[in-house]
Order: sequence, then structure tokens, then C-alpha cells
Amino acid sequence: MKKLIERIKQNEDFRDLVTSSPKDILNGNILTKKFFRRQYLLIALIVFLAVLYINNRYESEKMMTQISTLKKDIQDAKYESLTISAELVEISRQSNIQQLLNSRNMKLKPGMQSPIVIK
Repeated sequence: MKKLIERIKQNEDFRDLVTSSPKDILNGNILTKKFFRRQYLLIALIVFLAVLYINNRYESEKMMTQISTLKKDIQDAKYESLTISAELVEISRQSNIQQLLNSRNMKLKPGMQSPIVIK
């Protein structure tokens, strides 16, 4: 491992890269060094993967927002369904039906026999 590190340090391309100043980094001259010219495909691959990663992150956050919106819509629909169901049960009670019939002056009377269950 030490031999490999020494070999990298003695490499002319690496020495040229290490001796670069912050000014070279800021104005972009560092990209014209031999090390970067030799590794342009690797750099292009890294940039492509970074863009892919950022896009994946954006899409996943967009999906999470959509999922939370849909969960809220489902919960609202569930509450509305429960409200309508409770109103229907209230309206369909025998006492309410009898009261509605009396208020409309209909001469219907409840049956005297209990309902027959058909199986």
C-alpha cells in the first residue's frame, strides 16, 4: 500500500495537480491539467450519476408530496362517508319514518307482525 501511495505521489500528473493554487480552482484552469484531461470520462460519469441522483431525489420528494395529498383526500372522503352514513341511519329509523308519514298526512300504519327473515 505504501508503494502505491509513493507511486501516486511521484506521478507527474498528480504533482502538477497538487501544486495548483486556489486561483486555478476558482477560475477553472485546474480542469486543463493532465490529470483531469486523462480522466474526463470518469468525471463525465460522476457528473452524470450526480445529475441522476439529484433527479431521483426530486422525483421521490414529488411522489411523497403526492402521497400525502392523496392520504388527506382519502381521509376527507372517509369522514364524509361516515357523516352521510350516520345521516342515513338517522333518517331510516322507524320513529323518524313514522313521523314523516304523519307530517305528510299519509294513512299508513306499521305492520303488526314481526318481519320474516328469508334465508
